[in-house]
Amino acid sequence: MDDLTLLRDLYDAPPPSREVISGGAARLAAAYAQEAEPVRPVGRSRPTRRSARARASRWGALGVGLLGAAAAMAVVIGGSGTPEPKPVLSASQILLAAADSVATMPQDGKYWVRSGVNGREQRDPTGAYTIRSERSIEIWLPRAAGQKTWVIRQDLGAKPATPADDAAWRAAGSPASWTFPGTTPALTLTTGPGERDALRDTTGKTLTLLNTPMTPETLSRLPTTPEGLRGYLEKVVTKAYGAERVDMNAQLFETGSRLIMNLPTSPEVRAATYRMLAALPGTTAQGAAADPLGRVGQAVSRPAGPGAEYRLVVDTATGQPLALESSIGQNRSFEAVKRAGWTDEEPDLPARRADMNRPTR
Repeated sequence: MDDLTLLRDLYDAPPPSREVISGGAARLAAAYAQEAEPVRPVGRSRPTRRSARARASRWGALGVGLLGAAAAMAVVIGGSGTPEPKPVLSASQILLAAADSVATMPQDGKYWVRSGVNGREQRDPTGAYTIRSERSIEIWLPRAAGQKTWVIRQDLGAKPATPADDAAWRAAGSPASWTFPGTTPALTLTTGPGERDALRDTTGKTLTLLNTPMTPETLSRLPTTPEGLRGYLEKVVTKAYGAERVDMNAQLFETGSRLIMNLPTSPEVRAATYRMLAALPGTTAQGAAADPLGRVGQAVSRPAGPGAEYRLVVDTATGQPLALESSIGQNRSFEAVKRAGWTDEEPDLPARRADMNRPTR
């Protein structure tokens, strides 16, 4: 069975209600009817000096989001009977439509649970083809203080990224594993899935944003206006990078996207985050697009430095983010959310368990 098919079977969330879909459709129709906003010219991004580690895919990043219905491009029938496409939404209109669609999620339950898939595409050690590797991550965050937080992980295996890569892989003898030098220990990827394991944490600091712990108290105090949220996130970025020169708008796009994807924030904070993203210069619309798991949403992107780009795919009908993708040259990574919300379920813990930041036993 294909990895992506397996993931959809295991983690698909229930579809949104009819009311949510109809409300989102009405908001999209209103946005389409508006005259497209003028796009500001994109200035050259200042080169960032982020380290390779900072630019690499963050396997441990954790997120929040719910699957919604796939957004579709609307068409109208002209007088000749020929379908005519509606104007494409601007990046600002996409993000504002998502902000307007944010709905209150149920707040009852013992755990806030989130499951998703992180992935990375990179050239094989010989440089002949591209490999796509994936890992599933679940986080079970208890509501009650003093309870264990569980992070359940599993490497899902690696495989050639495209049919052309598959042909090159077969020509190379169809290796079942790849070892990448330059790290200690050396990174090895295999075609088969790994064993599930779980990390337990009692510190209450599992969730972070650019290494800033996002505790329940911190989350409850987040600003609920776009301006206030921007000011808060600028401080988070400045603290993380210190005197290092960064493109602040690019960092706000990435950090704001991770905030709505990775943390159990309130609807007011999620809406304010979308509106802050909508106000950032340099963001462009890509229209209807499939995320790395094949789900269709509306995509917006912006430069992240020389040869680098971020792309956020959202379901504008529900206001839920589907995936955040980043690319640096030929290396690509993504975080895709499968399920998030409060539940009274208990985690299905694997036999292999360890304390956070300690060897798995």
